[in-house]
Amino acid sequence: MGALVLAASLLLAPPAFTPAPGWHVKRGSVSCPGVPRRLCPVVGIASTTRWRDCLNCLPHKTIAALPRTGIAIQIQVVKATSRRVDKTFRWPLRLRPADVQAGFEGVPHRYGVYEGTTRVGGRDVSVFVFFGRARPSRRQLQTANAELRRAQLA
Repeated sequence: MGALVLAASLLLAPPAFTPAPGWHVKRGSVSCPGVPRRLCPVVGIASTTRWRDCLNCLPHKTIAALPRTGIAIQIQVVKATSRRVDKTFRWPLRLRPADVQAGFEGVPHRYGVYEGTTRVGGRDVSVFVFFGRARPSRRQLQTANAELRRAQLA
């Protein structure tokens, strides 16, 4: 039983979004064949439309289903490694209009995307936020920021 408790303590808890009206939330672990489970990322997602992709995938199907007012957020957490992480934000993340770019790795330019990475304690945190338009409205940014503030990196 002691080894089981120790093994469980080495695993990260997936980021959690507080359920809120109008949001679909999920969380879970990612399978990494050939890699110890404690080194695999954990993921939490929140979206204003149903999530249609795997938790750790670039969500092409979900993005394609986003209305212009839609938002999809994906947070990935992995145990910090010895490599240096280029910190692009401080947690909790607060998005500004200049942070969002049109298109990203096969995502059409009509969608806005934010991508950032930072280290929080002993964890490396990556965040993707997708918007249903290239330049999100002020209301979309406020809504995304409110959802990011509710996210817990347990």
